Amino acid sequence: MFAQAQLPQGYYATLPVTPSPNGNISALTTATPLPLWTYSVTGYDSRSYSGTAIGRSPYSKGKTTTNIPLQIIPLIITINNGAGNSVTYDPTVPDSCVTGGLTDVAVITGSPIFTNNTWMMNGVNVGNTQYIDAFQRAQFWSLVADSPYHLIFNESTLPGQALSFGSSGTNGPGTNYPAGTFGGQSCPVGVVNINNLDAAVQTLISSLSPTVNVGTFPMFLTKNVFMAETGDSIFSNCCILGYHSGVNVGSNLLVYSPFSIDTTGIFGGGYVSTISHEIAEAVNDPTGNNPTPPWGAEGQVTAGNCQSNFEVGDPLSPGFPTPTNSFSVNGGNGLTYKLQELAFFNWFFGGTSLGAGGKYSNNGTFSGFAKACPPGGTN
Repeated sequence: MFAQAQLPQGYYATLPVTPSPNGNISALTTATPLPLWTYSVTGYDSRSYSGTAIGRSPYSKGKTTTNIPLQIIPLIITINNGAGNSVTYDPTVPDSCVTGGLTDVAVITGSPIFTNNTWMMNGVNVGNTQYIDAFQRAQFWSLVADSPYHLIFNESTLPGQALSFGSSGTNGPGTNYPAGTFGGQSCPVGVVNINNLDAAVQTLISSLSPTVNVGTFPMFLTKNVFMAETGDSIFSNCCILGYHSGVNVGSNLLVYSPFSIDTTGIFGGGYVSTISHEIAEAVNDPTGNNPTPPWGAEGQVTAGNCQSNFEVGDPLSPGFPTPTNSFSVNGGNGLTYKLQELAFFNWFFGGTSLGAGGKYSNNGTFSGFAKACPPGGTN
């Protein structure tokens, strides 16, 4: 038994896009690929920046709804540390750490990520819709207000996929931390290495084709299993709560994202902060390489560090010293959800904000655009 320990820090990552995983390449490419649009903008540093995002351009005259097939793939992870210390983290069975005993899959699919709610962002009603669509509308509000511009995620849940980690696991090392390790934490948590998990996920992408293909967005759900950058300890180089990446399949990009649900509350609770972060970033920076002027000293990019990509969640990642305002929404299932605040397009590139209320994030934290890094910060 571990003594009660200081809570670890949760944060988010991207992994580089790689060549297609082994598998039936023709099956992965049979569908129409996800729609993409490109932009080119002059930043506040007078340099030109171009990038590609998922959906259709808010600048286009013909505003319409874009539907994205999003697949939730539950990962049933067993971590065996030997001597009878084996835990299976299964998001498809009732979770004793969730009020009402819902499954974690039901918690996610019944959340404001996929259900409609009325969203007030910076004092502006941006519609009765899903959260990510509301954000996309809000960040380009001056272009899409009073139009049928929407980005809607049509969710489907695929069968659970079993993985094993630990001393006798086939997918790499892993460590269990029992209930009580972090004070009031009433359910165990597991830690695996991000590279081992990514290798397993890429194998699953191939094995699940043609259901998973370049025209879908597969997201791999873990229950209270988090990732370390190196090793598998929660006390060192941990904890990545989710990441997004992609694989090149011919001339197309297959975007995917593993993400965790935290029902223990050690990373703040609210169930959907991580998935809201990862979907928004995958939409706006599907390769992780859409360039921006260097920014930093905000969110998980702490003082003294700079980052140069269009990751709309990172400047406002919760749990860091800089402020952020999450949205709190009561779901129809009796749960209260917390959704991460996200940074607008113009926060990264500067200029007059296109966003709702003239702000530079969707819940009022940023009222100016990013300062050049170093030192970073916000105007």
